[in-house]
Amino acid sequence: MPSIVQFTHPGAEHKHDRNNKALKSWNIKNHKRKFLLSKGTYVHENQLLEADLAFWGEWEPPSHVEKLTDCPDVFYPQWLHRPFLPDTMPVPGNGVMYQNTDPCVFNGPFKYICCKQEKKKDKNDINSYAPTKMARLEKGSMILFGSTAKSPDKSNSFFVLDTVFIVSDYIEYDTSDPNALMKKGLGAYRDFVFKMAYPNPTKKGRILRLYKGATFDNPYEGMYSFSPSMVWKNKSKGFPIIALKDMDYITNNLNAAPKITEVSSERIITFWNTIRKITKKQKCVEGVSFEYQLSNGTWSN
Repeated sequence: MPSIVQFTHPGAEHKHDRNNKALKSWNIKNHKRKFLLSKGTYVHENQLLEADLAFWGEWEPPSHVEKLTDCPDVFYPQWLHRPFLPDTMPVPGNGVMYQNTDPCVFNGPFKYICCKQEKKKDKNDINSYAPTKMARLEKGSMILFGSTAKSPDKSNSFFVLDTVFIVSDYIEYDTSDPNALMKKGLGAYRDFVFKMAYPNPTKKGRILRLYKGATFDNPYEGMYSFSPSMVWKNKSKGFPIIALKDMDYITNNLNAAPKITEVSSERIITFWNTIRKITKKQKCVEGVSFEYQLSNGTWSN
């Protein structure tokens, strides 16, 4: 049976490097969000339009950074990040772990590959892992990626949404296989996401899934993945991450473990449409594809 999944990841905002206010280098610390600007497409009256789109999401490779001058409150972004991918991928090692981007909304269908799909069974055995329910989701499931935020006075908590992911298909892979996903036509994605999550094969095999998100052109039962976005035209102010509070299937103060609710496809479709209405009410558009820039100035698509 498909599920509605509330999935929390760290919500703190990335800023620039300490020694370079125009750059955020590849993240080697904890995951954070970025307010991103890229070329993309969005849905307008059931058609796709191209534009420069700004949106909240994850991009752990480098980005060019610009300070936003208009921040009405703590929920608005302070920095604008333009994502780019360097010519040469960094090589993890010597205690340095380069963060992966998961989910990844760039360059083709949205993808989700490993985060919270496994957990340690024995804290004393570094190779003792087992798949979680996140590694066994059915097609048609909806994953709401976001974070738990607190009101300025800390009196209440609520869920803030950055990505709506509709599972349309998946590829199972073995974490102990050095050639996992090699022949799946993933291009650079395998290098800057999968190889950062698993720079070396695990000693024991674990079967996880690379999930692919439904697209506007190839929807699943009429649903497609999207990120709430705004059309960007030389603005100085972004938008706060969209709040989902006091709703069915949503826990206001959810912590680490995803909340998974098995429901009928009809209920998922209804809730998906509810999220779309909230997105529009916040004067956002549904961004359905995004690009990152290459070092030579061209774009990923």
